[in-house]
Amino acid sequence: MAHEIAAERNITPHEALLDLVRTATGRAAWADGVLAEQMREHVEAGGNPLKPPPSITKWLAQSRDERKLAALTAKQAVDAGVMVALERRLDLEGDLVASALAAALDVLELDHEQRVKALGAAQQHLLGASALPPGTSQPE
Repeated sequence: MAHEIAAERNITPHEALLDLVRTATGRAAWADGVLAEQMREHVEAGGNPLKPPPSITKWLAQSRDERKLAALTAKQAVDAGVMVALERRLDLEGDLVASALAAALDVLELDHEQRVKALGAAQQHLLGASALPPGTSQPE
């Protein structure tokens, strides 16, 4: 399946496996959201929170199935070496960013104290950015 998706989307099989894991995880989260909303409505309408309505059963099954699929696909991704490839890519990207930053600082001909201050600011920004949820940016 990963090879078919990879060919369709012009991506690597590793990227296709990661995409499948993200999709299944996203669907499980969506099903969990539906469950939470239905339970909230049930309780607000006076229902017992310990006795969910029968309509919730299909969403529980859907959530469970999506989680199983995500776990199975994640295992296949790990077995296929996706995590090793991803780590390697992230390391290369990190090295590229570090060398670009060093080159920029070299051009500015900063003294040692200014260079340390600039690197400290970059580090603080990166540490702060890593604590943010995906898709958000550091406030300025």
